[in-house]
Amino acid sequence: MLQHSNKIRIIFFLPNFELGGAAESIVKLSGFLKQGGYSILVLSLGKNLYKKKLKSIGCEIIELNSSKAIFSILKIKKLVKSEISKNYFKLIFVSNIHYANIISIISCYGYREKLKLILTERSSLSELLINSNFLKYLKNLVIYYCAKKLYCLSDIIITNSKFEKKYILNNFKLKNVLCIHPASIEKIFKKRTKKKTNILKIIYVGRISEEKGVDLIIKALSQINKSINFQLNIYGDGNKRNEIKALINKFSLSKKVRLCGFETNERKIFKNADLLINASHFEGLPNAIVQAINNNIFVICSNSPGGNLEVIKNKKFGFNFKNKNYKDLAKKIEKYSILRNKILDKEKLKHLEKYTAKYSFEKYINLFKKI
Repeated sequence: MLQHSNKIRIIFFLPNFELGGAAESIVKLSGFLKQGGYSILVLSLGKNLYKKKLKSIGCEIIELNSSKAIFSILKIKKLVKSEISKNYFKLIFVSNIHYANIISIISCYGYREKLKLILTERSSLSELLINSNFLKYLKNLVIYYCAKKLYCLSDIIITNSKFEKKYILNNFKLKNVLCIHPASIEKIFKKRTKKKTNILKIIYVGRISEEKGVDLIIKALSQINKSINFQLNIYGDGNKRNEIKALINKFSLSKKVRLCGFETNERKIFKNADLLINASHFEGLPNAIVQAINNNIFVICSNSPGGNLEVIKNKKFGFNFKNKNYKDLAKKIEKYSILRNKILDKEKLKHLEKYTAKYSFEKYINLFKKI
């Protein structure tokens, strides 16, 4: 039998380890934990796009060959049993995203005395109650009510935002809920100067998928006053890219809107931007909004379920518009083009502290020690 009696072992489970905020957060946290002497195993279903980076910081990676999360239960159960046999000082299983959380609860059942189970909500459970197509809605309802019945079997639930913590406390009647904001930024920039031009430089940062509302941004820009000279750069990729490209052409905006693809260089994204738009139908706590404010960029975001309004802090750092309403978004873009609101350094310094890597990771360390 392998002996690791002096080690704390963390297993991170994220089914789709693709390019994006959830995976980035786990990679950053894993790097910090490795420096602190923790043993890290990262578990995914299928290909892990951060495999090379995770290996470089000393993490173990397992890519389970399962077409659907539900088919992975027996494999995860077997893996958990194997990890328990290694006799770690403490074994902590950290699951991410609602459906994976259900799988994790079932997979860890029977071993709860020998490991700690943490569930992480990186979006809002309320999204599961949004009616889309019937089959998807039915599936989401099952996940929602399974969560309501089973989340009490976890040791603790971590949310990205105060909004989601309150939602779970009120709707699930649970007490073991803790809000830890994501490590959106490494440090707070005291000053960021940009070149002044007559062009309103707008950016969108994130996946190009249905729930992100990129189509709303294009429709809103097609409605704004023609005297507003703007340039929109869309940073990201996703399954709706071709549809967005078609929409750009439909409104004859190809000279004003660019699809820039996925970009890892934060400085390149935010360097000369004036305005960031987030039009998501629902959110967790978007790193891009925090990063924009840190770079002295004003924000316009939807008032969707999640952490958007929390980050812009009662309109100090941005405007909000009615969720899924592109006409209201167009009005807010026009309002900003006139006022050109500024981000005040003194106000942002204190506000952004809780979104720094140091602040976030220390809260995780304290939790892992106490749990």
